[in-house]
Amino acid sequence: VPPARRLILLIIVGTLPLFVMVPFRRFFTELSDNMYFIGGALIVTGILLFASDRVRHGRKTEKTATLLDALLVGIGQAIALCPGISRSGMTITAGCFTGFERKFAVRFAFLLSIPAVLGANILTLKDAIDAGIDFSSVPVYLVGVVVAAVSGYASIRLLRYVADKGRFGAFAYYCWAAGVLTLVLTILH
Repeated sequence: VPPARRLILLIIVGTLPLFVMVPFRRFFTELSDNMYFIGGALIVTGILLFASDRVRHGRKTEKTATLLDALLVGIGQAIALCPGISRSGMTITAGCFTGFERKFAVRFAFLLSIPAVLGANILTLKDAIDAGIDFSSVPVYLVGVVVAAVSGYASIRLLRYVADKGRFGAFAYYCWAAGVLTLVLTILH
């Protein structure tokens, strides 16, 4: 199988777990109101990122990764539907745990984000149309999409830089601090 076709197949398999989760969208949306959950999820994300720095570096790339590897990374991405769980963090960590080369883990996480983000935007657009969207607001939404795309690209560049250095620990500390702060502020509120 040509490498490009094989990579597309890995992306398709990695995206499948998201389709299984679509019927539970409302549940994940409701979790967004639970600040205790979000704080805990940020702490869990930090633990996973910290652990991913301690796993033996894998050697799998798009040429050697299996469909099961792609499915496992996709399950990580589906878990990241929970608020407070980083999608990139989960997919990169799952890639590291399945034996992906770090650079490939970051690249695959980025490639998996494309169908995920497109799908989320399509579902959001459908919901907006069903709710009677005010079409005069469409330019504002388009600006939001462009800003999200640019910031997403910048985030991936930063992740690639961090992957080259081989350390996700800084992100782990950030997640822990954000999680603890969220929990403390929620308790005090």
